[in-house]
Amino acid sequence: MNDRRSRAKRAAGIAFRVLNVAAIGGALWWFVRGIDVAALGRALERATPWLLVVALLLNVFSQYVSAEGWRIMLGSRHPVPRGRLLRYEFSAQAASAISPGRAGELIRLWFLKRDDVPVATTGALIWLEKLFGALGLAILVTPVPWLLDGVPGVVSGCIAVFAAFMVVQLGVLIVIARRGRTERLPKFLGGVVGGMYSLREPRRVVAMLGVMLVGEAADVAGAAVVLHALGIRLPVAAAILTLFLIDFANMLPVAPGHFGTFEVGALYALNLMHVLPSSALAFALLFHVQQNLPQVVVGLPLELPLLVGRRRLREVADTPAERGPEPVEHSPPDR
Repeated sequence: MNDRRSRAKRAAGIAFRVLNVAAIGGALWWFVRGIDVAALGRALERATPWLLVVALLLNVFSQYVSAEGWRIMLGSRHPVPRGRLLRYEFSAQAASAISPGRAGELIRLWFLKRDDVPVATTGALIWLEKLFGALGLAILVTPVPWLLDGVPGVVSGCIAVFAAFMVVQLGVLIVIARRGRTERLPKFLGGVVGGMYSLREPRRVVAMLGVMLVGEAADVAGAAVVLHALGIRLPVAAAILTLFLIDFANMLPVAPGHFGTFEVGALYALNLMHVLPSSALAFALLFHVQQNLPQVVVGLPLELPLLVGRRRLREVADTPAERGPEPVEHSPPDR
């Protein structure tokens, strides 16, 4: 019976992924079917190189901000040097950019376990990092329907639901973290609740939210700089909406590095703002590179120890007593 259920669950997962791939492939074809390749080439050639370098540096700054967020969440209970957390951040993002699934989170679990951080605690903090990042994006995107003309009602509705869900989720987790009695819970759940100890301190919650808001603002700035490099003159609100729709599309688990979903989100956003298809695709490609290139270049060499220690990595992921929670992917720190 258990084998049958396992096979059915696996088949359902494969079917869900195939449907996602088909949907994203169809959407991508819809947007690129009439694009003039020569016009795309000209748009890429016109890109201002020094602005693209600035965009890459903004991505590096965003990784530093994420590492600072981890330092705040870990606190004095699990002190890890800032430089080491930055290396972990680059390594995790690089793994997510080139591998399917959640390889980045597994690498982070493995690295932090070497620093005596329990796997359940790291898993809980991965969840919180994604939640705070989504809240930062929600703060930025909520006013956009009032600042930008032509935003469809369905997009405005998605923004409102997204923001409300993140706020409610944070409130529920704060209540659980403060009132949950871990001694009455199974070991795994107790470890998860205990791992959210940072939510018991209002100052740390505010600091974490502020740091992640800065990180999301850096990503918005990166999008705005890439748009400007291509000569696409749009207000900052347009860059915020574009980032939101990219993250929204990236919720679908399709390919490593969010290939396909990333481009669909960007093309849909710029189509709403009547940007030429060739220029929109040029932006989608360059912004995708901006979001992944620094992590891959810096992070891959830092993952060399894992090429020797894959077995230990799998042991961390399969530890029944400490396995972390399945992180909820609201918005890719790993775009």
